Amino acid sequence: MRVVVFLDLDGTVFQTRPKCPPGEPVRPAAYARDGAPLSFMTDRQRAVLDLLGRGSIIPTTARSLDAFRRVDLPFDHAAILDFGGVILTPGGKLDEAWDATIRPQLAATAPDLAAARAVAEAQSARLGLGVTARVITDFDLPLYLVAKHPGGDAAALGPVRDALRPFAADGRFALHLNDNNLSLVPACLGKERAVRHILDTYFAGEPVATLGVGDGFSDAPFLALCDFGMVPRGSQLFGRMRAEG
Repeated sequence: MRVVVFLDLDGTVFQTRPKCPPGEPVRPAAYARDGAPLSFMTDRQRAVLDLLGRGSIIPTTARSLDAFRRVDLPFDHAAILDFGGVILTPGGKLDEAWDATIRPQLAATAPDLAAARAVAEAQSARLGLGVTARVITDFDLPLYLVAKHPGGDAAALGPVRDALRPFAADGRFALHLNDNNLSLVPACLGKERAVRHILDTYFAGEPVATLGVGDGFSDAPFLALCDFGMVPRGSQLFGRMRAEG
């Protein structure tokens, strides 16, 4: 039976240098637009990735196509990008069936995303937080809002999250905060929806065992779809699991 692995990337199999365990050897795994190493993988993460590679690995990430192309790891199947807003076929092309389903839903959220960006920027300016916000767009499609602090001050995102809460109050959007990443994501997005599409389309009629691997709260729904789930020690999800016993 084939094993299909739905694998989150950032914070799961690599991370920025400050988040790497001190004293451990690391190797570059993803790069900035200027070609400089940006994210790094430990030897233990590489060993786990090699083990997972015995199955069919499907990256399941919030990264856009541009950011995904700057990941220097061997993936040769489909890929889920942009919190599930984009699916690439095993040949690297846009999955047009999924795009036809999700595009009209996302187009309807564009005005609210623009308004949310304005609110985030105004809150940052009013409090002098230095937080930047932008709407992530891929394949000419506005997808979700992301806010970060350029200096990595994750605490500065708290007041911005508070200002954005009204957008998530009616369930049309979800707020995700993981370290220095604050995202406002339309409810029609979701890695779990894209995972279901891939299972129903690319593996229809084929018996498979599924494994989900992720680190953040936003990964929990797609992990719950899989037969097995795995989370890194010290991750956001790991912390919640320990707290809930």
